[in-house]
Amino acid sequence: SYFVFKTLRAQGKLPKHLRFQVSIAAPNSAAPSRLFPNVADTPIVREAYSAAVADEIAMICAKIPHEDLAIQWDCSTEVQEAYGAGPGIAKETAIPSAAAQFAALCPAIPEKAALGYHLCFGTLGGWPRFAPDDLSACVDLANAVIEASGRRVDWMHIPALDTVEEKFYAPLARLKPKGAKVYLGLVHHMETFEQRLKIARKFLPEFGIAAYCGLGRTPPA
Repeated sequence: SYFVFKTLRAQGKLPKHLRFQVSIAAPNSAAPSRLFPNVADTPIVREAYSAAVADEIAMICAKIPHEDLAIQWDCSTEVQEAYGAGPGIAKETAIPSAAAQFAALCPAIPEKAALGYHLCFGTLGGWPRFAPDDLSACVDLANAVIEASGRRVDWMHIPALDTVEEKFYAPLARLKPKGAKVYLGLVHHMETFEQRLKIARKFLPEFGIAAYCGLGRTPPA
């Protein structure tokens, strides 16, 4: 809870610069089309979820000082749909749909609060749930949602598979972070970590590193 966070920070057990992060499933990820016997129900539920999340964000921002707050949108279904892997969802509409949800939700997040995105290949049934040939659609999605956010984006997390093929990482050269810090999910399969790090830097010279889907999913060793 924020109370625990605030207490630990006041006690000096957490650095003063840390923020309290709230991670929220983006609307399209909260209501993936595969869940519905009738795919036509998908946009109805997504719209209702978006309205509920907008109210939730307003409550969060009313309760937590903005300079202490970081909000992260978790986007797994958005990534899969961008590659054409969403049942009943046309590939050409996937990225515009993802961008539209953030264009509606992000401007309400105060400027003093930090905002970031976690793109993910999914963990349902084991990671990765979805393994594309390259990062092309991930980069297109990242560029689109950063552009649509209507405010500063502080970070963008992009997943990376256990591959040392340059073609997988090459689309990173097209990434337009517009000031957002970029983190690549390279912390896994550590036997190839150094190779993947070196290859990614050919196309994106500066980035931070992260786990593929949060450090909590990574064995402590």
